[in-house]
Amino acid sequence: MRQTGVAFGIMLQVLSIESIALCSVASLLLINVESAIVLFIFDFLFISLAFQLTRTLLAKFCLLALGNLFGLFCNFVFYLINIVGLEYFGGVFRIFYAILFPILSVSWIVTFWSLSLSVLPKSGDFDAGIKHDD
Repeated sequence: MRQTGVAFGIMLQVLSIESIALCSVASLLLINVESAIVLFIFDFLFISLAFQLTRTLLAKFCLLALGNLFGLFCNFVFYLINIVGLEYFGGVFRIFYAILFPILSVSWIVTFWSLSLSVLPKSGDFDAGIKHDD
């Protein structure tokens, strides 16, 4: 029974890594280069900071894959907004989008990253309980 659980965990890790790679490739090929760069920045920040925390590797990979899926969705919505804005407002919208895209990208990265860090606490956080004065 233990071997089945280990094999299932390894299979989920591989599936998470594949979804991370597929999100990056899909962002590069289907959306635009800027979206792929944003996903690579998100991956770098998540790996460099979250992998120092004390959850299993499976939980970290699953959160990273979920973050990439969320980022792919957000970048696709931003891309569609760009297409519609260019259609309705013309070339002036490019300036607006060039200013707005980094702000929107940072907002979803910081939001997802902070929520995922609350799921992955440090090991010392479990030992430091709240002291009550009795």
